[in-house]
Amino acid sequence: MIPTERNASPRGLLTEDLCKIRKVGTALLAPAGDDLVYHVSVADIVQNEYDDLIILVSANRTAKTVLGHGAAHTWSPDGSELLYETGNGELHIYTVKTAASRFLAQRHDSSFFFNHLALKNVIWSPDGQYIAYLSADFSSETENSEIRVIDDLLYKSKGGRGRPVYADHACTHLYLVPAAGGSPVLLTPGPYNEHSITWASDSRHIAFISNRTSRPDDIQQSDVWTVDTQTLKITRLTQHKGMTYQPAWSPDGSQIAFLAVSGHFGTNDSTAEDTHIGLISADGSNFRYLTKSFDRRIEHIRWHPSGKHLFFIAGDHGDTSIYQVNIDKEEITMVQGGTGCIYEFCLNSSGEEMVFIKSDTNRPAEVFLTSNHGTVMEQITQENTAWMETKTLQQASTFRFRSFDNLSVQGWLMPPVGFTATQKYPLILVIHGGPHNMFGHNFDERMHLLSQAGYAVLYINPRGSHGYGQTFSNGTILNWGGGDYQDLMAGVDFVLKEYSWLDAKQLGVTGQSYGGYMTNWIITQTSRFSAAVTDGGISNLVSFAGTSLYHSLMESEFGGRACERFDLLWQWSPLRNANRASTPTLFLHGETDNEVPFSQAEEMYTALKKQGVHTTLIQYTGEGHGWRPDLNPRSKADLNERMIRWFDTYVKAATP
Repeated sequence: MIPTERNASPRGLLTEDLCKIRKVGTALLAPAGDDLVYHVSVADIVQNEYDDLIILVSANRTAKTVLGHGAAHTWSPDGSELLYETGNGELHIYTVKTAASRFLAQRHDSSFFFNHLALKNVIWSPDGQYIAYLSADFSSETENSEIRVIDDLLYKSKGGRGRPVYADHACTHLYLVPAAGGSPVLLTPGPYNEHSITWASDSRHIAFISNRTSRPDDIQQSDVWTVDTQTLKITRLTQHKGMTYQPAWSPDGSQIAFLAVSGHFGTNDSTAEDTHIGLISADGSNFRYLTKSFDRRIEHIRWHPSGKHLFFIAGDHGDTSIYQVNIDKEEITMVQGGTGCIYEFCLNSSGEEMVFIKSDTNRPAEVFLTSNHGTVMEQITQENTAWMETKTLQQASTFRFRSFDNLSVQGWLMPPVGFTATQKYPLILVIHGGPHNMFGHNFDERMHLLSQAGYAVLYINPRGSHGYGQTFSNGTILNWGGGDYQDLMAGVDFVLKEYSWLDAKQLGVTGQSYGGYMTNWIITQTSRFSAAVTDGGISNLVSFAGTSLYHSLMESEFGGRACERFDLLWQWSPLRNANRASTPTLFLHGETDNEVPFSQAEEMYTALKKQGVHTTLIQYTGEGHGWRPDLNPRSKADLNERMIRWFDTYVKAATP
């Protein structure tokens, strides 16, 4: 596909536009009635922080009200009240009719990290009488702040500005409080952590997820448990060899659905094994999987009020859509999809309407409403419409190519803003993280910033990416930097052959997290790129296995304890081949990054510096891992500006 030429002087996305993007999420449709709340994160460049707004939209869509700052959790069963949480953990109930809020309880958050799919949610009982929530039980004992005693494995936290670098010793437990107000009651005491809670229809039993193995900081296994809120009896429902996530009790209380993987080596990070929907009877019997035949990664499950279907989200070839599975026949059909990426959704009490968050290549996420099984769709919010109309953003075209072993691989190519067919343009390869993430038809600021800067942007889903089935997702197992590297290089070769307006002499490469690992790997395997930018990347799998919050990832990906796999981990470490690198490389890394520790950048930077490669290391004080929302606005703008300047210096200056 040849991109459209433009005669005007277009203006694409600039770094100063990043603070204008209003990030929309968590839309909750009232169970009865059409009131809607959603979340918007807004950058404050002066205060160098983000403000989280909770916005209420009236039933007739004519009025919007900022009802609070923080996060909305759940509507009351009759839709007359909304429970939300402030930034400091206070739970409040907002009454729609009076537009007034009342304090309910104080929630405390532990810095201990469970896993990416763990929910610290707050839920309203079906009868409207009680609210269950998760809170940490901090000890009154004080520790010597000058001496840190470490006696467990998961002692690090997801460090970032305003967040602890080290995990505390508090356990997160389940509490119950009357919705009318009163003293909270602890339901699940003991030396364990609970998360991801769901009410039974009897308003008496609550299901939750807990890792109660003999060594929960080491053994990444978890099960579905229940607690009786009257007798406080705790019961284990599953005997699952693997990880379980996000249980959801059926409307009639007879069954519990949940997400699960069955791998022997679990991990609190991105797993190669796709999550699927497991289903058990309320007593723990009759376990079965509902979605194995679908062969895609399942997320965000919700019951239809009839109890006959479960809705869920899954990625497929770069698009993320809403599907439903019939409980009896296990038949799966798409409910809402097409080009674009849907992140989450919410049903009303009848199941006939749902709201969801969706973005596409050229539009940041907004709230949409659909009814009649997806045949009618309405965009509810216009948070980014006005300023986006002043921008000229290029559309990415998707393509497929055959890799070295004839495997079909999907990629996207975005031309530069102001494209003219008679010119030659430099090309930047952008690599995703994970390694099991998925690029697709979603809004990615990096692509548009690079496009505005005069670059064509190539991004590819190499083997290891999800959205193409379990076999494809397994493509990096025991083989980081092997087949996926060859996929990426085959993709570069393909577009250079197919698109004559690309300049093969002006190539750059960048990636974040695992994409940073691949960037480090690429510069040790080939000199074809004129410049590289590594953002939060891994360089040494051996030291990573001993210092990362995600040390279990190495066990999951390489099939055993790191000490038993040192030869293999070193084989696939970019640092091992650093003496081959000659590509000018910029390293960008957060100071308090415990997911990929800052030392990973130091090791690679030092190795390149000692052999005379042009390299610079940028440390962002107090920042954690990568492009997540906790990266402050100024740091985020600086990171992008440095990336573009580095490419301008070394890629555009390369001899054509």
